[in-house]
Amino acid sequence: MVMKEEKAIINLNFQSKLSIKELYVLIENRKKELIQTEGLISLFCHSNEITNTVGGIYIFQNTQSAEQYLKGFLIKGVGLRYGIIPKTLKIDISSLNYTLQCNNFI
Repeated sequence: MVMKEEKAIINLNFQSKLSIKELYVLIENRKKELIQTEGLISLFCHSNEITNTVGGIYIFQNTQSAEQYLKGFLIKGVGLRYGIIPKTLKIDISSLNYTLQCNNFI
């Protein structure tokens, strides 16, 4: 089933001075703060040990909520807590136009 959506996605990738373990502890400690983030629906954290990158895919109710979160991440220094190595930060903001529900996949 294909459904039309009006949501927004932030895809954030970077290399960090922190270890993967330190990053996951940081995320665990921010869980309450993240749950209270206005408009945030889901967060998927990911890492790639081959490229030494980490990041997150954030799904928001709308573009305005996504942009508001991103301002805080950059301007309020939230990103600095993650030990981001300069010039490795990559951010994409997109509209989630359609989703495909695949309940039968295992």
